[in-house]
Amino acid sequence: MVMRIYLGQKVNMIPMTFSALALIPQLPSLDKIKQIRLKLDISQRELAKVSGVSQSLIAKIESEKVDPSYEKVRAIFNAFEEIIKNRLLSSDELEIQFTVGDLASRKIICVGPETSLVETIEKMLKGHYAQLPVMKKGQVVGGISEDLIKDYILGKCRDNTDSKKIMLTKVGEIMGPPFTILDESTPIEIAAIHLHHEDAVLIKKKGVVSNILTSSDYLGLGLQ
Repeated sequence: MVMRIYLGQKVNMIPMTFSALALIPQLPSLDKIKQIRLKLDISQRELAKVSGVSQSLIAKIESEKVDPSYEKVRAIFNAFEEIIKNRLLSSDELEIQFTVGDLASRKIICVGPETSLVETIEKMLKGHYAQLPVMKKGQVVGGISEDLIKDYILGKCRDNTDSKKIMLTKVGEIMGPPFTILDESTPIEIAAIHLHHEDAVLIKKKGVVSNILTSSDYLGLGLQ
C-alpha cells in the first residue's frame, strides 16, 4: 500500500508519496560544463562525440540559451568521467588537478531551523535537491536530507501521528549535524573521501560558505 502525505500550502494541498523524495534527481550545475571542458582542453565537438549530445546543444548549454533535460546533462558529465578515466589509464598521473571550487554548485540553497517540513520538502522537490544545509544568521547549524525526512515521516506514521502535524514539524527538530566545510582550493580527492560517508560538503569562498558539493555534482569523475 502506498502511504500518502498531503503537503499543506496557504492556498491548496498537493499530494505526495514517500517515493517522490527518493526520485529527486541531483542535477549538476550547468555553468560547470564549459569550465570543466576547458580545463580538460577538449573541444565541443570532442565532447559531443564522447557524450552523444549534439555539439549545437552543448554550445547552447554553455551560452545559457537552453534548459536541457536531466538525461542530456548527465550524459555530458558521464563523458567527463570517461575522459578522465581514460587519461588515468594512459598515464601514471592525471595532470589536471580539480578542486571543490571547480565542481561545486553555483549557489547555496538552505533552510532555517524554524522552517517547516512541508516548506523544506517543497523546496527540495522544486529545486531537485537531495539535501540542504540548515543555516541560522549566516552560520551552518545542521543538515537535512531526504533520508532523514523519510525516516522521520515513516516513524511518525507508525505512531499514527496526524499527517498535517508531521508536515508542520520544524527542521531544527530532525536535522542532522552540519555538513563538512571545505575551502574552495581543496582537491576534489579530499571531498570524495568525505562524500563516501556524508550527504554533501559545503564550500567556503573568501571565508564565506557559499556553495555545496554532492556526489552527484561530479558523478565520480574517476575518483571514487
